[in-house]
Amino acid sequence: MAALSDDGFSVKLFSSILKDMSEIQKKENKNYSYESARVMSVAFELGFIIALPIVLFGLGGKWLDTRYGTGYYIYIGIGVAIILTSTWMYSRFKAFIDKLKEAAKIEGKDTEKK
Repeated sequence: MAALSDDGFSVKLFSSILKDMSEIQKKENKNYSYESARVMSVAFELGFIIALPIVLFGLGGKWLDTRYGTGYYIYIGIGVAIILTSTWMYSRFKAFIDKLKEAAKIEGKDTEKK
C-alpha cells in the first residue's frame, strides 16, 4: 500500500482501472436487460402462436359440432390448429436463425477488419 501512496501515477492508474471496470459493468447490464426483454418477447410470441390457433379452431370446431350435431369437427379444428401452429413456428424459428447467422457474419467481418 505504501507504493500506491508514494507516487501519483499508481493512484491514477488504479482509479482509471476502476472507472473502466464500472463502465464495462454498466454496458453488460444494458446488454443483459436488452437480452432479457428479447427473450420475454420471444416467449410471449411463442405462447401466442401456440394458444391462438388452438383456441380459435377448437372453438370453431365445437360450434360446428353443436350446430350440426356431430362430434368430429372439434378434432378437425384441433388438427388444423396443430398444422398451422407447426408451420407458423417453423417460419418464426427459421427467421430467427437467419438473423443470428446474419449477425454472426457481420460480427465476423468486424473482427477481421480489426
